[in-house]
Amino acid sequence: MSKDLSAQPSAQPRKRARWSRRALGVVIVGVAAGFLLGPALGVVRTIIALAGYLLVGVFSYWIGKWVGRRSAPR
Repeated sequence: MSKDLSAQPSAQPRKRARWSRRALGVVIVGVAAGFLLGPALGVVRTIIALAGYLLVGVFSYWIGKWVGRRSAPR
């Protein structure tokens, strides 16, 4: 009968890195995510800004037309 090593619990717990190395890893992952997601978020912000400008322009046009129709003739 062969012994399956994966079925037996390990005698010693897995060693973990020191907290300073774990913190450094988190910082590195965060900076990498910022570099990767930064341009994508910039594009999303630009699209939202353009949509906002268009909405404000359309609403201003509608309000201007409404006010123009209800203003007193000269």
